[in-house]
Amino acid sequence: MKGSNKQAIKTMLNIMLIVGTFIIVIYFALASGDIKQIVNALRGIHKGWLLGAIGCFMLYAFFEGFITYAFFRFQKVKTMLSSNITVGLVGMYYSSITPAATGGQPIQVYSLRKRGVSTGVSSSALAVKFFCWQCAVLIIGIFLWATHTDLVKANMHGGIVFLVIGFIVNAAMVVIVLLLAISRNIVRAIVIFAVNIGAKLRIVKDKAMTASKADAALEDFHASVNLLTKEPFQFIVLFLLSVCEVLALMSAIYFVYRGLGMRTHHYSDLLTMQTMLHIAASFTPLPGASGAQEGGFYLFFGSFFPDNIIFAAMFVWRFVTYYLSIICGFIAVLIDNASRKNQSIRS
Repeated sequence: MKGSNKQAIKTMLNIMLIVGTFIIVIYFALASGDIKQIVNALRGIHKGWLLGAIGCFMLYAFFEGFITYAFFRFQKVKTMLSSNITVGLVGMYYSSITPAATGGQPIQVYSLRKRGVSTGVSSSALAVKFFCWQCAVLIIGIFLWATHTDLVKANMHGGIVFLVIGFIVNAAMVVIVLLLAISRNIVRAIVIFAVNIGAKLRIVKDKAMTASKADAALEDFHASVNLLTKEPFQFIVLFLLSVCEVLALMSAIYFVYRGLGMRTHHYSDLLTMQTMLHIAASFTPLPGASGAQEGGFYLFFGSFFPDNIIFAAMFVWRFVTYYLSIICGFIAVLIDNASRKNQSIRS
């Protein structure tokens, strides 16, 4: 009971941080600009382009579930596409409200286990998905930086340092996932360490049984990953789907740009700067990289939008790419909880 109360308090604090950060951004934006101009910009946004931006998010959410669904199909694990999309949205919600997006994957593993997918297989699915996402972000980022060097240099100024750090952190995450997938000893050592800590903190009651279950899950994890390494075609498919997912999320800014009547820059310019912003802010440990994303938007897109509408652009972009994931994810959490309650009542 105490643990659930602590978790609820942490969740509330994270949500307050998210809301508080956005309120501060709104305050400074309104204090330094003309409120009427900002309101007019929001009212005047082209509805078709706005729907296009929302469509980018919906496509991103679809791929979030479809990639795990494809993985399970390759592993001959029976799941429904709708269930995977729901679990994907649930993960997006918890990732959005927890520091460094740490809450998403554990709750997804739990939700998938309730749907009959073993912990090892679901963990391997999420590990492979995370690996493919990171690879897609890095490759797209390197390609866009190489082909738009002058654009990046002209618009990032002092942000180059954060971009380099972002690339290093993202590359390190890829290496870590590879080590976990390749070396059973490393993962087993981490599991044993975690179980021992849990036992000392009295979170783990039966140390031997917990270690045994973790070891069985580890075997499932490596079995799933090994199947994928023996079938490179499957990995290529998952990677290409991840590229589509990344491009869907990064493309939303272009629709916001055009919706506010801007036409000077091409799609590739907006895609480049959005990808650079994502990478530069990705190592920020706050929920949703709050503060870094908003501040980075003003820095990276300062020359793309006039001063009188840049806040409107940031507001719409952040709503579509972040706050919409919280709203849709929360609805998915309610649906997921309701479906589980109905199943328990029937059983």
